[in-house]
Amino acid sequence: MQEISIEQIFNLDLPLANEKDGAVFAHKFKGDLVAMTTSLIVAKYFDKEHKNVIRAIKDLDCSDDFRRLNFQPSYYQNEQNKRQPMYRMTRDGFMFLVMGFTGKKAAKFKERFISLFNKMHSWINQRVKLSSNQHLLNDAIQFVELQRGEKDEHSHARENTLIYMIALGSSKKKWLRVNGYAPDDDIRAHLSELQLELLDLLTSENAVMFKLGLSYRERESRLKDTALFFWAKQQRKAA
Repeated sequence: MQEISIEQIFNLDLPLANEKDGAVFAHKFKGDLVAMTTSLIVAKYFDKEHKNVIRAIKDLDCSDDFRRLNFQPSYYQNEQNKRQPMYRMTRDGFMFLVMGFTGKKAAKFKERFISLFNKMHSWINQRVKLSSNQHLLNDAIQFVELQRGEKDEHSHARENTLIYMIALGSSKKKWLRVNGYAPDDDIRAHLSELQLELLDLLTSENAVMFKLGLSYRERESRLKDTALFFWAKQQRKAA
């Protein structure tokens, strides 16, 4: 296997897991980020009129609790710029709805959607995991500040920049700008599952090393080694 350098990893082809196929997307529902699709998308892929999909959802023989937990009434703007009703739905809602759709084409798209829901669910889990490990790093910084008896106002920004520089090759703000996003966007919404996984790994490792008192240069060197090993492992999997 050819060696990969820290500079090369930023040129790898990394499709955005949450944007490469808009059929299934992450959406905040009932307080949680969940994988969802819409009645419009179902109508498009399963070659049905949207009004008939809406009617099918309303006529589903399911409990009120199931409907409330898996279908979200919403609206979209049509070509005449008028608000029209639609539904967002979870994986369970989708499966309940398309259960009666028959034919080879329907079966093909059922399989495709199940795969997309699984991928989106995995992406969401990785994003949540990264958020949890960010708290570990914050706690480590607070611990060291208490031990030293002094507060470093730049610690959080410096440590996060270190992690993003190694994982993405640039700071968070620069990455968002270069990729055409607003500077205050949540960068996690635009990263692939692999990128999120690496950020999570680097964040947790950095938290431990920071708490143990390793210097910035020591941590930077070890985190680069971790990133190189991570991408080398991905190359072996793809080979």
